[in-house]
Amino acid sequence: MRKTAFLSLFLLPAALVAQAPAPAPSLGERVKAERPAIEQLLAELKYPEAYKRAEALVPAARPTFDKKDNTTLVQSCTANLEMAEALRLAAETADSAGAWEKALEYAKTAKSLAQEAYAGVKEPFAQTVTYYSQSGVRAKQVLEENADRIKELKAKSVLDPGERQELDLALGVEKEVVDSAKWVKFFQTYIDVTKRESEAYDPLVKVMEDKLKGEADQVEEYKAGKGDKLKWVEAVVSSAAYLEAQGDRAGKARWLYRLATIDPDSKKVQHQLDVLNGKAAAGPAKPAKKGK
Repeated sequence: MRKTAFLSLFLLPAALVAQAPAPAPSLGERVKAERPAIEQLLAELKYPEAYKRAEALVPAARPTFDKKDNTTLVQSCTANLEMAEALRLAAETADSAGAWEKALEYAKTAKSLAQEAYAGVKEPFAQTVTYYSQSGVRAKQVLEENADRIKELKAKSVLDPGERQELDLALGVEKEVVDSAKWVKFFQTYIDVTKRESEAYDPLVKVMEDKLKGEADQVEEYKAGKGDKLKWVEAVVSSAAYLEAQGDRAGKARWLYRLATIDPDSKKVQHQLDVLNGKAAAGPAKPAKKGK
């Protein structure tokens, strides 16, 4: 009985481990899993639905960047870049759904996270790369200086204790060469990736800034409305020429969803969306208003 009870102390934890739930997927894994469904919604021009689904992936707060050691730096870097990728998806869907201000906010936050990741790892990881590079060079020198002896030891079928120890030391140095190269590649890759990502969000930020500025200029130039956004929406949505200028159906949908974001109460905008989505019949085209 005592033996059975003693064994149960070891068996019970194993059973609990076997029953334990699998770890929750990381943010990066969730973004990867959700992306096909979101892209399908975009392809179907269901922009608000895609935006809502992408937005749900974005964490409420940015992760804390822990610089304690290389392990926490890697973890923090990964967390930042995963959140930045989730924000990119949210920004792209927000853009399509007409939420341009939110898209710019997401893009700027993603850029900030990526820049923080690069700034956090570039110096310590560069030092680590230098350390392992030098370690690899020293190990190669030792192997070159003792190449003949190592070859001789490896050729022997039977080694005495002293020779066995000598060969084990040589094999350890060979392993050091391989491990040093591996770690150089590992840490240099983090430097390269974070540097690239720190610059990757600049175009997205600029696109959204340019779109908002271009729109503001159009509203300001609308003389009849004297800069009134709602009057501008009323004018442009009433113009068949404006709608046709948006190109294909996807372009028209993005434009109309933007107008709907500016003026969610506009019945004309909603009617045009219903027409585009096949929920209503198109009415007679109206000429553009003067003074736009």
